[in-house]
Amino acid sequence: MSEIPPVAIGAILAALITGLVSLLGLIISKEHKVSEFRQAWIDSLRSELANLISHANAIHGADVATFESASETWKIVRDDFVGINQSAANIRLRLNPKEKEAQAVLGKIEALERLLTPGVAMDYAEMNRVEKELVAKAQVLLKNEWMRVRNGEAIYHYTKILAFSIVFGALLALVAFVIAKW
Repeated sequence: MSEIPPVAIGAILAALITGLVSLLGLIISKEHKVSEFRQAWIDSLRSELANLISHANAIHGADVATFESASETWKIVRDDFVGINQSAANIRLRLNPKEKEAQAVLGKIEALERLLTPGVAMDYAEMNRVEKELVAKAQVLLKNEWMRVRNGEAIYHYTKILAFSIVFGALLALVAFVIAKW
């Protein structure tokens, strides 16, 4: 087997490094997109929670107001009940019921829905307490998701470390080569 010229070895190493850097760039860009989707998910969840609470408060406000008949009250609050059902369904579809933080949020939504059951006397103090607990549980969940967005996925961390290691190693090799030639 004949000896491979140093130029060929350099070209092969350059091609390998270029391929590896391209692969790392692809992984990093994919993980960045995942983080963008996760941030949109957080924003949507936050919006749905706000809608749920505002519709619940609108129903309570209509309950406190005096209307001449139950049908008149229903005309006023019908859209709010629909809004609660829609927001609750959207939240349920976004959350993983196997996760502890999601279970806590879903439990508070169910408690709020029980308080808003038609025909049940409305207890504003209890509703207010459940809403505050819902917000507190949702903040924990949202913070955890935000930390995941801020820090990136695990593969992103490993890829970043690998990319920095390659760049650092290449710089060390370059410095060693220059010193050796000098």
